[in-house]
Amino acid sequence: MRILFLDIETAPNKVFVWGLWNQNVAINQIEEPGYTLCWAAKWLGEDDIMFSSIHRDGKEAMLYLVYGLLEEADAVVHFNGTKFDVPKLMQEFLQMGWSPPTPFAEIDLYRTVKKRFAFPSNKLTYITDQLGLGSKLAHKGMDLWRECMNGNDEAWATMEAYNKQDVQLLEPFYETLKPWIVGHPNAGLYSDDTNHRCPNCGSASLQSRGLYHAKTQSYQRYRCNDCGKWSRTRTSSLDAVKRKAILVGVE
Repeated sequence: MRILFLDIETAPNKVFVWGLWNQNVAINQIEEPGYTLCWAAKWLGEDDIMFSSIHRDGKEAMLYLVYGLLEEADAVVHFNGTKFDVPKLMQEFLQMGWSPPTPFAEIDLYRTVKKRFAFPSNKLTYITDQLGLGSKLAHKGMDLWRECMNGNDEAWATMEAYNKQDVQLLEPFYETLKPWIVGHPNAGLYSDDTNHRCPNCGSASLQSRGLYHAKTQSYQRYRCNDCGKWSRTRTSSLDAVKRKAILVGVE
């Protein structure tokens, strides 16, 4: 499976407002909508972290490069990218007049964190720090974005390092979360053999661990010896006679 780690940084919306608290902004108050400033990405198992920005490459070239990566990817790993990064890129592809890139699966680590755990904060830097995986790069906050939008080369160097660090964190975070990930694309589909394989990591090193009982069927259950993911067979372990005998509760 060709897996891409991706993170984008965007400019804020420029708007006219009369106050600072609890404002409702009408569309005629928008002076300039936000846009993609830059992106960083890397392929699973490869060292090189790619980067492109509107400052260095121009808008069209920057978007064209990330479009090409999405065309190659079977799956894209991100953090809250299902709601933010990917829709933002698709919006800008649409505005460029391009057709959608080749469909890819999304592995949103934020969705897994929200569903599986109860950390005090679901921010990427908090969780990766708690897991001993590292932290996001510290910066000056909004001032960094303002300076980048004004073309400050020093600020852009910091932004590149910040964006790349986010992607650098994603790979070990993904590997740590792998057995917990919600909705991971089935890695077994990318193998040419007919062995049972872990749906999350693709390993054939599986241990049979009893039965998984659904409402009306039972299935052979497995645990991956490499990543720890639990899985089951797709066909029932019950014979025809037993299947006929199973009743379903009426609620």
